[in-house]
Amino acid sequence: MKKITISFLSIIACFFAFSSNAQSEKDSIEQVLDSLYPKKIVSEISTDQHTEYAPSISANGRTLIYESNKDGSWKLYLTRFENDQWSNEIPLDSINNYGDSIDVISGPNFSYDGNRIYFHASFDGGYGSEDIFYSERVGDSWTKPQNLGPDVNSRSFDGFPTITTDGKTLYFARNSKNIPEGVSEFCYEIYATQKTDSGWTEPTALPYPVNLGCEKAPKIMADNRTLIFASYREGGIGGFDLYQTQLNADGDWTTPVPLEYVNTTDNDLFSCISASGDLMYFSKQNDIYSVEIPQEFRQFQNVTIQGVIRDADSKEGLAAKMRITDANTSEMISSFDNNPSDGFYSIVLSAGRAYNLEVRKDDYSSALYYYDLRDIESYQEYEQNIDLFTTAHLNVNIYDIELYDPLKAKITVKNDIGRTIDVVESDGVNWKTKVDLPIGSAYTIKVESENFKPKSFSIDLTGLILYRVYEEDIELVPEKVGVPINVKDLLSDGSVSSSQLIIRNKTRNEEIVISGNQTINLRVGDRYMVEASSDRGYAFNSTEIGISNEGKLQTINEETGEIEEDSKGVELKLQPLAKDANLTLKDIYFESNSSALFESSFEELDRVIKLMKSYPSMKIEIAAHTDDVGSAAYNTRLSQERANSVISYITGNSIAEGRLISKGYGESKPVVANDSEENRAKNRRVELKILDIQLAQND
Repeated sequence: MKKITISFLSIIACFFAFSSNAQSEKDSIEQVLDSLYPKKIVSEISTDQHTEYAPSISANGRTLIYESNKDGSWKLYLTRFENDQWSNEIPLDSINNYGDSIDVISGPNFSYDGNRIYFHASFDGGYGSEDIFYSERVGDSWTKPQNLGPDVNSRSFDGFPTITTDGKTLYFARNSKNIPEGVSEFCYEIYATQKTDSGWTEPTALPYPVNLGCEKAPKIMADNRTLIFASYREGGIGGFDLYQTQLNADGDWTTPVPLEYVNTTDNDLFSCISASGDLMYFSKQNDIYSVEIPQEFRQFQNVTIQGVIRDADSKEGLAAKMRITDANTSEMISSFDNNPSDGFYSIVLSAGRAYNLEVRKDDYSSALYYYDLRDIESYQEYEQNIDLFTTAHLNVNIYDIELYDPLKAKITVKNDIGRTIDVVESDGVNWKTKVDLPIGSAYTIKVESENFKPKSFSIDLTGLILYRVYEEDIELVPEKVGVPINVKDLLSDGSVSSSQLIIRNKTRNEEIVISGNQTINLRVGDRYMVEASSDRGYAFNSTEIGISNEGKLQTINEETGEIEEDSKGVELKLQPLAKDANLTLKDIYFESNSSALFESSFEELDRVIKLMKSYPSMKIEIAAHTDDVGSAAYNTRLSQERANSVISYITGNSIAEGRLISKGYGESKPVVANDSEENRAKNRRVELKILDIQLAQND
């Protein structure tokens, strides 16, 4: 830096020494300066007939405001960088038309997020000759100006405001009390004020060597540490020149350095630099210019993060609170609001640290992002839209703890004051049942399913809520009662010690296999088919039972077929296997006046097949019987066909035909008189008769 400055001043000195007159001297200096640091007029904005003045650019470098007298009085204009050029200007009418036509409106400066414009004006009702005002963006419009208030504005001039990226420190100019001798320019001093919870602090003038008595137009850069300002001081090459100072780690401002790449022999004022830090816009000779910033003059590297905070469902913009902390130390760096009209935000972070960005809004979820900028070597931009939601989705997976089957259940949701806010029913088919829970409360959720023990759990949706979808597995325990099941010998009435029980749940997919003569816990509300057998020379027997919703055992009366409540338990008697033994088969059903078996008959016939495979020597007769409805001949023929149908099913399952014979007895062998429909039902039956069997010695 020092070498460049000496070379630069030497060149200037040479021209002063050899120039023939003041104007040619000035022109020669300008030529040298332009050859070293080419400056470009911003032709899309600047005009020959009018003055364009005091540019200010947004952090992302895409929006620029300035003042101009093109309409006969000073007004503010906005332009956007589109298709590699600045678009047609838009007058900021809500600001320009606020006061009288003779009012001064000047010194505009963007907040770095682009959501506020600070400026000074001579509107009526102020505190001094010219006060600092601000206007906020609402969509594509701007609000009416708001006076920054007496904490900042004095009884004299306050203007040229510029604010840090976090919105916490405002720099501005106030009339100078120490104007250097012989200076005819309007001179000011640079002040600073900090924003606190209670308002703005008392403004204080920046110390020497920043303020020397004739300063103007401060501009704080995106790094919050680099301040560029105009100053009329000894050593300058024109009127006002631009200088740069930086706030060091000790909180002191470094000695201001003249910005050789931009200063000319004219007044050079109103610098603005986007967060990328590579291009400066400034005012000179009634126009706006740009110049590329040499590397040694660039501010600390920055990263811009911008986007929209939205409702996750409607996609409408939201107003939210944003908070930035050091990711390693949790030190609070800044907090601010985004634009409430459309949710837009833009923040600038300095490289060299890691950050946490936290976003909160009442009755909405939160968002937390981590940015590691410790190794960033060049300017970067991140687009980060942030979606917040008002409801969380709780997926409740309700299932049987033993069978893992989904259950039909009632889900009752109560908030933290015990008020029921929702009742949801699961369908018992799908695993997941979605419950929407508003953010901002803690909830107790109770899950109830008939004949299962209820279960409750809690979920807290207060505080920092980052995730929308939650899962909760609810394993419900069935209510059960103990049922004694005894297996006995049909003839001796003694216990069959070697018996086996197969208990099939007819309500749900459950099968229990245990030895006989014990108490088994069965589910309340379910019905069961209980099958008893023994491999020690016994046939099988089966019966249907149920457990009422009140936990009472229900059995079927073998005589009447009616369901009865029985507190004693279940008793199944097994027929010993012997020649001429008869076994009435249960639940063998045919279509009306047909020999076609109903599928429900297969369960009992499969037991016959299993028995015959267990005893390969056994030969049987399948005897079919009817009631007395219809002619005797018809009933005999129908019963024979039905017996044949049963044998056909059995032989179709790997049982040799020679082991079975069929016999249709029609109505000739009733077990009870055919004098009622109930008795006729008993006479319509299929029986198994053992014709021959050879039992092993241990059977």
